[in-house]
Amino acid sequence: MLPSISLFGFFELPTYGMIFFVAFVIAVIIALRMAPAYGVLDSDLLYASIYAAIGLAAGAKLMYFISKLPQIIRHFPTFVQLIKVSPVDALAYAFGGLVFYGGLLGAAAGVYVYCRQYKIPAYPFMDITAPLIPFVHGFGRIGCFMAGCCYGIEYHGPFSIQFPYNEMIPELSEVSRFPVQLLEAGMNFIVSAVLFILMKKKKTKTGQLLGIYLIYYTIARFCLEFLRGDLIRGQIFGISTSQIISFILLPAGIILVRGKWIEKKLNRG
Repeated sequence: MLPSISLFGFFELPTYGMIFFVAFVIAVIIALRMAPAYGVLDSDLLYASIYAAIGLAAGAKLMYFISKLPQIIRHFPTFVQLIKVSPVDALAYAFGGLVFYGGLLGAAAGVYVYCRQYKIPAYPFMDITAPLIPFVHGFGRIGCFMAGCCYGIEYHGPFSIQFPYNEMIPELSEVSRFPVQLLEAGMNFIVSAVLFILMKKKKTKTGQLLGIYLIYYTIARFCLEFLRGDLIRGQIFGISTSQIISFILLPAGIILVRGKWIEKKLNRG
């Protein structure tokens, strides 16, 4: 566990943020190499990446707030009091985390807005980004492991992890835990490699790579949630927010894999 890295002894940078930033930059570089094959200009890809980054940050924060909303409503008088005493702490409580699905949807919205604004087709971005989403997400989960967030359930079998004490997450070190972050990272890297292979063989239609990813990840995430030990991401009737979103997004993946909707759109265009 390494929540932050000290630079030159002057200031510390969050490990999660550094890992994610480097992975995102590498993904953009890879995307630039793939762009010509899909008829996408480098300039469009770079600007779309900026839009995606903004949407990602906004979406991840907004979804975190939505997941915290039931707790805020339940303890609203206490939350109001916290706002009066320390607005900064209140903001940290409401927006202090990130939710992957919010970031994914926000990034997709950012790319869509850019494409609509400059009247360029959005479909090529589906294929370019499909293998890169799990690539970046895999490194993000390694960052989660380093930070101690998104931790697993209590577990005492092989590969169990005993995290050191962290005053920000005191319950983390109370028991040994299942390394769910590393499991998800490995699964993401595997599906990223599979999607790159499928892309290289050119046996998929437009949008199908993204559809395959969505089908894989929504099912995998639904199952992985049962191995999560943190409760801050919100639950409704015993089902986590991420499981609900997985259930909603699964049909989108199936539609993309079937390909008929996009074919009609492309033929119409």
